[in-house]
Amino acid sequence: MYKLLFALIFFAIIQGKAQEIKFNGSISAENNQIKNIVDPTESQDAATKSYIDALINNLQSQLNDLKSTGSVPDNYVLLMKDDFEFFDSANWSKGLTNDNDETIRMLWNQNTGGEHLLNDNYDGYLVDDNVYVTNGLLFLENKKETIQGTDPVGQFDYTTGWINSLQKINFNGTQKGAYIEIRAQFPKGDKVWPAIWLIDDSTNRGWPPEIDIWEYFGRFFNTNRTDEMFMRYIYGLWNDKKDHSVPIENFQQTYSAFNQFYTYGFLWTKDLMSWYIDGQLVHTKTKGVEVPSADWPDKPMCLVINNGLMRVVSDENTTFPNALVLDYLKIYEDNN
Repeated sequence: MYKLLFALIFFAIIQGKAQEIKFNGSISAENNQIKNIVDPTESQDAATKSYIDALINNLQSQLNDLKSTGSVPDNYVLLMKDDFEFFDSANWSKGLTNDNDETIRMLWNQNTGGEHLLNDNYDGYLVDDNVYVTNGLLFLENKKETIQGTDPVGQFDYTTGWINSLQKINFNGTQKGAYIEIRAQFPKGDKVWPAIWLIDDSTNRGWPPEIDIWEYFGRFFNTNRTDEMFMRYIYGLWNDKKDHSVPIENFQQTYSAFNQFYTYGFLWTKDLMSWYIDGQLVHTKTKGVEVPSADWPDKPMCLVINNGLMRVVSDENTTFPNALVLDYLKIYEDNN
């Protein structure tokens, strides 16, 4: 609702008709103008502020088109939503662990990873300051800066932001159909590796399974493949994993998703996984066809959302800071 109001206010200002409006994370009609459009925390530097300014201005122009572009199935009802008016710790923890119980954590590599690094495929040390909400948007930011890591120990040239919903938000689409809708903007550059994915949230969690709903590779490791958005399901055993992966090639070239917000949808049922961009079906995996029936996911799974960096890729064609930005996230479930 606030976005409709924001769009009307913004239009009025352009026309010179607005009189008493302020925007600072929410909208009120008590002041003289829109100001403090970005109010960064003390830890956010000038480059970050400039980046956010440009992004907010871009979002303002996009809000002129307020049509729903989602693909919510019939008979599905809203289970939860987060409009990112603030960082809701009831839904999310920062980093790789549950913020209420550090024993609840992602399965990082015991040799190369730690509390601030999943494994050495990644190049960014996870810090809480790189996760922040401003003006109704969640930012997961990559920065180029030197930091001395403690877990794992070592010097890192980049920092990054991750969140998870371990033991806070989870669902099993095989048992009860689930549809996830996220409005987001993905960064670009050879080194970036942002993703929105699902992992096992059972009490005795294991890996696999893993559903990479949206996993973007600026460059796919040390190959010549660039600009690909993967839709992937990893299954099997940890020492004998298999996966079914399909990329959208030339993703940023096609969608300009680095400066455009799109609605990304994912449907998971007992026999289908389907992917949508702005309501258009872009991929489907079918139980017993692309994925063996015995390996279809049937566990409660939680969300991991991260802006990553690829260790083996140089940063020559990557601008810093950069961010994976979320406008909202909604989860629906089958009401039948």
